[in-house]
Amino acid sequence: MTAPATARGQRTRATLVRAAAVVFERAGFLDARISDIAAAAGVANGSFYTYFDSKEAIFREVVDELIDELYRQSHVGELAGPDPLARIAAANRLYVEAFARHAALYAVVVQVASFNPELRQHRQASRLAFVDRAARGLRHLQDGGQADRSLDPDLTAAMLCGMVENFAEVRHLLGQRFDDDQAVATMTEIWARAIGLR
Repeated sequence: MTAPATARGQRTRATLVRAAAVVFERAGFLDARISDIAAAAGVANGSFYTYFDSKEAIFREVVDELIDELYRQSHVGELAGPDPLARIAAANRLYVEAFARHAALYAVVVQVASFNPELRQHRQASRLAFVDRAARGLRHLQDGGQADRSLDPDLTAAMLCGMVENFAEVRHLLGQRFDDDQAVATMTEIWARAIGLR
């Protein structure tokens, strides 16, 4: 559907998306109802259909915003300075912390991806953004002689990102207890050794 033309319409649409995130997080995808989302947003049921044509459509929007937020919140930028080991540690910590903040909603994404092929493909495409960022970082280290040049940066990044993502899911979705400081230090050590960081 087309984006709202007015500022008021844009605000209403954004309110619906935020409300939907709360409802999905609380009820899961299957039990969430459009009427619940409209009520949480403080709008009439009919107003929902001005902006979205289905529960699936607004859920895709919620997922997009979740992935964007995880991506932004786990971006190191200038936070850790130029030292590669410090940057890897900061990226791992930021991702684990961001995941913890959004774990309940992410659990719903995992639920829906298990039976919805479109969302499964969407989740995979979104995941590639994290892998691409890690691969660019690895190429930079390889070009500077700080990492093993024999490694395929795309495949290596996919493997290492999978380690971090899986840890976050085991820790926050399955409830396995770990000390986060020790876990981040261990992930960082594994990452550094895997790429032959010098």
